[in-house]
Amino acid sequence: MIANSSRSTLRLLRITFFALIGAFFGNTLAIPDAASQASQSQASSRKLKLSVPPEYPELARKMNIQGVARVLLTVTADGRVVGVKELGGNPVLVAALSQAVKKWKYEAADRESEIEVRFEFLQQGH
Repeated sequence: MIANSSRSTLRLLRITFFALIGAFFGNTLAIPDAASQASQSQASSRKLKLSVPPEYPELARKMNIQGVARVLLTVTADGRVVGVKELGGNPVLVAALSQAVKKWKYEAADRESEIEVRFEFLQQGH
């Protein structure tokens, strides 16, 4: 019984280690073979002018990590993303989403706004 507990603990430590490594390196090891979708909070009426979709991280693909990542953007009046707050999801996926949304551009508005973005990472064939 103790051996099974030790194996479980080691497995959990390995998974945590790889998730942290993936979060640290972001999506530098990424592949474009993921099906995915993004959505914005309905609270914002600002239109997205330019979006770069996040790349599916290689680590997530290898570990079969899928799911929703959520971030909160701070967008200036002229439409630039100047802040990204991580709200939830697997750290590997959230890191990939955070990198991508920093390149997004919105239509100009009369003031700065916050926009929640949810992105679902799905591997093709699943």
